Amino acid sequence: MNQENKEELDLSEIIGIVLKRFWLIVGLVLCGLIAAVLVNVFMRPVYEATALIMINKEDAGKLDVSHYGSFMSEEDYYRTQYQLLESRSLLERVYKQLDLGEYEQFENPGGVRKLKAALKISPITRSRLVNISVRSYDPQLAAEIANAIANNFVEENISNRISMGQDVIRALESSENSPEEQELLNSMPQVVNSDFIKSLKQQASALERQWAQLSAKYTPLHPEVISVKKQLAAVNTQIAVETRRLVQSIKIELSGQFSGNNIRVVDPAIVPGRPVLPRKLLNLIIGAFAGGLLGLLIVFALEFLDQSVKSSEDLEEKLGLAFLGFVPYEKNKKREIEYSSLLKEGNSLQAENIRNIRTMLGFALSDVPNAPFLITSSMQGEGKSHLSSNLVVALAQAGKKVLLVDGDLRRSRLHKVFRLGVDKGLSNIWSSDPQKADYQTNVQAVADIPNLFVMTSGQRPPNPAELLSTPKLGDFINWAQQNFDHLVIDCPAILPVSDTMLWGKYVPRAVFAIRYGKTNAKLARIALDKLDKAGIKVLGAVISQYRPEALSYGRYGYYKSYHYYDSRDEKKKK
Repeated sequence: MNQENKEELDLSEIIGIVLKRFWLIVGLVLCGLIAAVLVNVFMRPVYEATALIMINKEDAGKLDVSHYGSFMSEEDYYRTQYQLLESRSLLERVYKQLDLGEYEQFENPGGVRKLKAALKISPITRSRLVNISVRSYDPQLAAEIANAIANNFVEENISNRISMGQDVIRALESSENSPEEQELLNSMPQVVNSDFIKSLKQQASALERQWAQLSAKYTPLHPEVISVKKQLAAVNTQIAVETRRLVQSIKIELSGQFSGNNIRVVDPAIVPGRPVLPRKLLNLIIGAFAGGLLGLLIVFALEFLDQSVKSSEDLEEKLGLAFLGFVPYEKNKKREIEYSSLLKEGNSLQAENIRNIRTMLGFALSDVPNAPFLITSSMQGEGKSHLSSNLVVALAQAGKKVLLVDGDLRRSRLHKVFRLGVDKGLSNIWSSDPQKADYQTNVQAVADIPNLFVMTSGQRPPNPAELLSTPKLGDFINWAQQNFDHLVIDCPAILPVSDTMLWGKYVPRAVFAIRYGKTNAKLARIALDKLDKAGIKVLGAVISQYRPEALSYGRYGYYKSYHYYDSRDEKKKK
């Protein structure tokens, strides 16, 4: 098998697994939908109000008094503003201003933390606009909180600008600056970035180094020391003059900037008309998807844990048995008449599969064509009697004289299948009455099927295992082989009782019945191990009650359309 065919087979198996338990998935999808409906019905509606603000960064040519001594990039600046919108101090001010502790949603403890959880800051990409969104059970309250946060943020920004601007003005207007005020002046961007002042400071640094070197060699009154000291004083005076000139220009520039604000409210929040939660359609989709996903997980988990036998591959891999064929599942309300619809209808699906088993069994018995064989299974209810009753009909229709023996002296049922009495049967061969124990007397012909004879189990004896252990059983097997072309024995299941192993002393060949999807591979291996230890050769296995599901029928199902070969005239006659 090439790789492409293998992939197609794997895909068909996956689809088959899903469709096999399709209604389980459908049920879980419905459960998910019901859960989503309950959420939609009982979840408390949540409203969201949004205020829109704009944050402008000062132009490069203007003085930004709110960030003296800072060299932030534009990205850093905006990230800082977004963090300030969620700052604890701002939220605490809004919390107190609106008395939010009186509301259930924001009651203490942790009221401010709950407020922050209800807040969402959403910058609009490639713009200076920012959405301030607040969620609350009360639509009016949601709008009030969003507007309060926006307004307080604007007011706080104005206050900070004015406060820092006043500090600068005091430093500029002071005739004798304190060290702190002088440091503020020296850290202004206009002073720091002045090329002329930079060159003067470099000259001053060079002169200071030269003065230090000379002082180490000469006294303070040495002409060279005095000369360098005068040059250093002149450069420092020039730096102070240039700094004062720049400071005066800054003072003039500041006079026209304090009245403005780079942050403003664009759109105040309005009271929302409909809730944002629950999202009913989304909940339904999520519920259906979650139910379907859970269903798939359960389906594949069940398939992984399933140890039953379902295919010829399972027979070979799990049990090491040859595959003789399968008997399709058939609905039959009157289970006691199990063979009536098989071979009388000609080329039916059921009949053709039984014939196929007959052919495969012929190959398995090619070395001893007329050898008797047992039909058994691991547990009760796995279709061995159904297989026995139909297989012997197929053998009889091939022109062979067939004897079917009901070897289950404990739970016999073949007399019901063929509508025969139990006054004659297997249990009589151990009778002390020679006439009653006669083998031929206990064999009954099936009226409507030529060449087919059945020996029922007869009356149920009290000690089946003891009877099957006597040499009388071997004598009966020899007689049956001499008088019939085929001898088939429907034995009990292996695991409950040991009767099958007692039959195996005289009939060392068996056909193993497997019920599709029901026979446990572990139990089947135990049963096969008992047959092996008893010296009974298993010719192969038949899968009964086979249910073709999804694409799995394609492996064996060319018989599905077998009735195609029947002419319409023949169907009408039937």
